[in-house]
Amino acid sequence: MIPSYQEEIRIHKSKDRIFWVIVAIMTVFLYFFFQGYYPNYERFLDQKDASKQAFLKPFGIIDIHVFPSPDGIWINKDYYNNNSKTIFDLGEYEVSIQKKGYLPITFPIDITKKEPFYTNVVNLFTLPEYAPLPITFSGLSPYNDFYLLHTNNTGSFLLTDTDFRVLHHIETAYTYIGELYFTDGTGILSYSPDTEKFLPVIDRATGFPLQCAHISYYGEKLFCHDTMRFVGPKASDIREKILAINDSIVVTPQYIYNQDSTNTSWKYFEYQTGSVRIPDSIVHINKIPYFFEKGMFSPVDKTDMLATLSEKPDWGMDTISRAQEIGGETMLLGEKEGKGKFRIIDSEKQYSGTFDFAHTTDVKVSKVSGAYVFTTPKAAYIYYKGAKEIIKILDGVDIVRMVDAKIFFNKDGKSYVVDLLRKIQ
Repeated sequence: MIPSYQEEIRIHKSKDRIFWVIVAIMTVFLYFFFQGYYPNYERFLDQKDASKQAFLKPFGIIDIHVFPSPDGIWINKDYYNNNSKTIFDLGEYEVSIQKKGYLPITFPIDITKKEPFYTNVVNLFTLPEYAPLPITFSGLSPYNDFYLLHTNNTGSFLLTDTDFRVLHHIETAYTYIGELYFTDGTGILSYSPDTEKFLPVIDRATGFPLQCAHISYYGEKLFCHDTMRFVGPKASDIREKILAINDSIVVTPQYIYNQDSTNTSWKYFEYQTGSVRIPDSIVHINKIPYFFEKGMFSPVDKTDMLATLSEKPDWGMDTISRAQEIGGETMLLGEKEGKGKFRIIDSEKQYSGTFDFAHTTDVKVSKVSGAYVFTTPKAAYIYYKGAKEIIKILDGVDIVRMVDAKIFFNKDGKSYVVDLLRKIQ
């Protein structure tokens, strides 16, 4: 009885030792796992390769979400399940995503000890399908839930719904500015769909009709170059001389203003610029405002002076023709060895690519679902950020306008639309 009891105690102690050894091993394993290492099993399979003899091997995680669900994702030609958060050894990989009826994408990944986690959300674009439109037009501008069309044959305007049903015919010799604003060369007039009449825009400061010969339209706001001010019913609170504008920043002789997310007001930067020249544009690079003028960048310093760069950054271009901000990222357009070149600068890294045409001065850039759409007067391209190449989706057409994810163009005397996110029924 007693020997059996002692044997049972010995067995329990052995089991406890084994249990705590397993716990210790698992604890050590989990510790190194969360430090980014796993046991190197290759050392037991290949004793001759010295590079494979390390006991622990560093790893990273690749997490890719693709919408809509793809037919397949391949990483270095090995199948990868959508959103599977798979472990990979450190190194360079090539990701390929394909889905029937959608544009494919291929992009490189570099998993390093410094950046072991790669996460990306990819929204696939449908293969271009062209739908003919019932009206032929040479110009299109969105206005709320309507389109304002400039027709080819009459020179008049048509106000239509988004299905191109005509709501109003607008016969006028006035020059179109933007939204429902026109100019007669000296003042600004607004067209009213309710009364079907043109009314002068009243200057809120004086109460008189606004006189302005040089007018532009920026970010749903009218801007008078004569007075260097935003004007009209949607005027901002800025009443200073405007030196440079883009979609989200306004520069005056004293301040830089940031537009807030509601698109209704403007807020100060803490930077006072002092006396500055008239730059072509202003953008952010690594969260610092930069003036862009004649192909050169100058950062705005906090000490009321323009700082000078001790070393000119290499943007990978011979010349830079334009700099603009799009969706919180900075886009540079230029040329390299006679070919069009672009560079995207975000808060984490930079991306670049090459076009098949020589000049970038007439390129328009839009951002749709995380990808960039480039349009020229005759062609359109899509660039998935980080992809190995840019994809041409339209060629040999007359691009009219891009609105949201739709590209309107003319070909053989007719108007068409391409919806990049939806298949045409």
